[in-house]
Amino acid sequence: MFPKEEIEPPLDIAWIWHVHTLAPAAYLQDCKKIFGGLLSRSLFPPAKRQRALVNAQQIWAQYYPTYPFEFRPAAAGWTYKCCDITYDLFAATKRQSAFFYQVSLPHYRDSKFLKRTLQRYKQFLHLNRMNPNTFVVPTFDIDLIWHAHQAHPVEYVADCQKIFGHVLDHDDTDTDRGEGSKLKTSDTSTRELWRQTFGEKFAVDGVMWRGHSMRGQLAAMTLRQLHKVTEERFRVEINRVIISWQGRSGHVAGFAIRNSVDLSHPLMAKNIQGDFNTFYDTPSFELSIDELRNLICSVHVDDGAARKKAATCEATMDLALLVSTLSEEELLKHQEVVVQLKDDDGVSVVNLAFGVRMIPIAPSTISFQLNSTPFNDLTDSPKIASLYPHLGDAFSDPIRAGITATHQLQVNLREVFKVRISHATQPLLSAVHVVNDQDKLLAYSHLISTEQLPLETTVLRECGDQLLCSLDERAMLVKDNRGDAYFIKGQWKKEKGSVSIYGSMAIPAGQMKYTITDMITAKTSVIKVASRSSSFHYDGITVDLLTGCIALDRPDYHQLPAQISLAFSLGILWTFCAPATKSASELTSLGVKSVGSNSLLFLSSVGFEIREHTPSNDYLSTQKTLGASDGALCDTVIVGGGACGGGGCGGAACGVGGDGNSGT
Repeated sequence: MFPKEEIEPPLDIAWIWHVHTLAPAAYLQDCKKIFGGLLSRSLFPPAKRQRALVNAQQIWAQYYPTYPFEFRPAAAGWTYKCCDITYDLFAATKRQSAFFYQVSLPHYRDSKFLKRTLQRYKQFLHLNRMNPNTFVVPTFDIDLIWHAHQAHPVEYVADCQKIFGHVLDHDDTDTDRGEGSKLKTSDTSTRELWRQTFGEKFAVDGVMWRGHSMRGQLAAMTLRQLHKVTEERFRVEINRVIISWQGRSGHVAGFAIRNSVDLSHPLMAKNIQGDFNTFYDTPSFELSIDELRNLICSVHVDDGAARKKAATCEATMDLALLVSTLSEEELLKHQEVVVQLKDDDGVSVVNLAFGVRMIPIAPSTISFQLNSTPFNDLTDSPKIASLYPHLGDAFSDPIRAGITATHQLQVNLREVFKVRISHATQPLLSAVHVVNDQDKLLAYSHLISTEQLPLETTVLRECGDQLLCSLDERAMLVKDNRGDAYFIKGQWKKEKGSVSIYGSMAIPAGQMKYTITDMITAKTSVIKVASRSSSFHYDGITVDLLTGCIALDRPDYHQLPAQISLAFSLGILWTFCAPATKSASELTSLGVKSVGSNSLLFLSSVGFEIREHTPSNDYLSTQKTLGASDGALCDTVIVGGGACGGGGCGGAACGVGGDGNSGT
């Protein structure tokens, strides 16, 4: 029954097949029922995979000649029942789709990292063999190798029989990370077993839970929202004009559309020869919302007998009405607009029917003014997940010591965004929230550390700079409705020189080095900002440190909230990485001259002057926690290891074995 040729299914089927193999006990049972034996599965290199795809397509055509081999949404209603599969593949695919977010950072493709992971997977198997009645929980690096092993089901079953005498099943159904849950308690016991058995820590850098992907979970920014506070401009496209008229004899000789503020230069003009009354492919034009309110339509009518222009009909057209009554999606579709024109004596009546669509145009530049407020204590002990939404319900613990400030970003004195900066020391966390005028979260950023990022010593840097080179480097991740938007890490480089004093703010000599990766385009940039700089620049974003003004060149409204969050994250990393100095008043008394009379407003807005209340490097060093918690910087002890445990499989526990569990 099995084909002799090597075959490979299209991606949609390959994905379902892969998910099926990740439940090895159920896969073995289903295969025995359907085929009488275990169906082999292999992963091919690209060239070999292409040949196997061709083989599969030829066999497919013999059995299903009317149904396409590659998935097409239009054909999704087709069904074919050949057998009953007992495993709930639909539910499993939803669980496993979350797993790939956890292992999507580049270090999971680094050969040195994977070599270490392979050794840890062998240790994991040994721990299962020695503790058959214990629910052993893997970290994500171990789980990745476990998935790769199960992707070859014949080899996996044979290896399991040799090691355990039965199939070590892969249970991904436990997803509760709350206190007292099976996953939580199993994580704690696994850590202790690992330490006792191997004499080393179970949690290593770069392998712990990252939280949930926020793709599609946050509010999306629209251009219409941005236009509320900027000059609203549109490109008007008219794809057809239909002319009909009654009254005098003769015919319409021409028509025009003019901007009421510049009548001498028509936006559109057409001379008409003969009896044509329908026109296509007319030119487009750009106007502001105010200009759209008063467009002048004119038509010239030739008297048939005198053969001269005998009448001019005019009327105003208000296309701004479309903007106020239609959605952004509807504006992008051609709408019919009819204008009726009469001459001075009301005799001739001409109807112009336009097919109009209006495309919003983003402003070429936009500058936000920062209206900052002081920091206050976080009240009512908010939950951790209120600042870190990607943690979801896993974190119901309260924040016991923290500060927050809500600033306004304005354009022309009108509020566009609120920006909430929050820091906590119990537990240690920091976040930037960018919300709209309806208080909906558009983008946010949060600290990440070695629980999600590897140290330089554990990788070969084959796959980019998303790692921490040393424990004094700090990193943040920006998220928006697209998912992960920016990865930023920063490190302070000390230099010889005097301290710079800005008002009550003292900044040591040196420079801040930022490494920024656009997670959408995978482009990485390095920027360096000297301690005496008054601004910094990145990819069309300019931040004035003194005034707090944030300017964006040719902003893309889809990513604008993430860019705002990025700007404030850069300020937070500066605050956390810059070493402590004597106070500005002490330095002034020692004769150090001020660079400026005012503090740097932007750095003040992120907490620079109250760093003792933030998880800065200085604070961590005074608490002697830098590098604690199973190799993680304590700013994110709450993420991944520690409170939420290891746990692979999209946040689920994996790995049970033994006689009384799911071994077969």
